Amino acid sequence: MPYKGNEMLVFKSNTGDIDTIFFIRKDTLWGYPDPALSTNKYEEVAIFAKHSDPYAIDDHRYLESYFLKIKKTMSRKAELVIGLSAKDAKFYRLSPIKIDSLNKVKPVTLQTTYGQYDDVYEIQTDDYGKDFYKRSNFLTRLYWSKSSGLIRYDKKDGVYWELLKN
Repeated sequence: MPYKGNEMLVFKSNTGDIDTIFFIRKDTLWGYPDPALSTNKYEEVAIFAKHSDPYAIDDHRYLESYFLKIKKTMSRKAELVIGLSAKDAKFYRLSPIKIDSLNKVKPVTLQTTYGQYDDVYEIQTDDYGKDFYKRSNFLTRLYWSKSSGLIRYDKKDGVYWELLKN
């Protein structure tokens, strides 16, 4: 978990727009997969954020939702769920990212306009998320640094946003 829960992420697009994601808090939650059948529970750490409405066209407004969840499932496997919503951008990945699968991939180095990161994973939408491809705010991929978190995201129209500062 690269975040404490009180950060502010400022992104700048290749078209010159600026957008900010404000982290509100970090919470540890307990989940019950089926409370009617079992008292087993799993732990989940979540970052909640205030972010630009990804659907607003003319006026700018902020919404609040989760930005990131890391949970340890009943099978003791860790999963990452990224709920990125930003200015005219939404990450439509419906299935969680298995941390074990990231451990099998060698991180790459990514040079952005604002820094170099040597521990980056490229994360794409899943097959379920591709159902939303026709939406103008559809993100094709994001770049996640193990040490710094979200550092870049790309839209289908060629616009990309890079982390300016956090």
